[in-house]
Amino acid sequence: MGVQVDQLMQLLHTSMAESLRVLAVLSEVELDEACEHVCAMGGVVRDLLTHNIDHERMHVGQVYSARYSLRKMQKNEVDRLMVETLRARTDLIAALIGLPDDALDARTPADEWTIREIVEHTVYWERHSLDDLAQTRLAGRVQPNPDLALDVADPIAGPLHGPANHAQPAFNPGAP
Repeated sequence: MGVQVDQLMQLLHTSMAESLRVLAVLSEVELDEACEHVCAMGGVVRDLLTHNIDHERMHVGQVYSARYSLRKMQKNEVDRLMVETLRARTDLIAALIGLPDDALDARTPADEWTIREIVEHTVYWERHSLDDLAQTRLAGRVQPNPDLALDVADPIAGPLHGPANHAQPAFNPGAP
């Protein structure tokens, strides 16, 4: 990816985080209140927000059409894996939206792990595997991120110890 493409992706990420911060304080009642913004098209706050979603989807289609016309489709398998990784993470984040904090550590009779443990397990093994990949196969091509400080633990393997300190856990059939 080019530097400018990466900058656009960072812009989208930053704007999305800010949008979610604003949306998180909305109440259900406020969704049906009148909205003067032009994008609400004379409707209510809900109309504004659904317009924004549809507007983005419309333009996603335009980007794919432009890529097609430019013969710049995502043919590369690494690009495809990045896309699917992003979609899977977005699905996990979306599954957490609206969940109260007290539900994170609750155990249901059918589940062995809490929601927090599941998320931390996911992050643990993602970091463990990709940090290992970066240190072995990609050594010298991927620089460590000094700003990345994750405090997570896998329910089975234990705490994550920075990228340089991963101890290979014993084989565990319950691990990913």
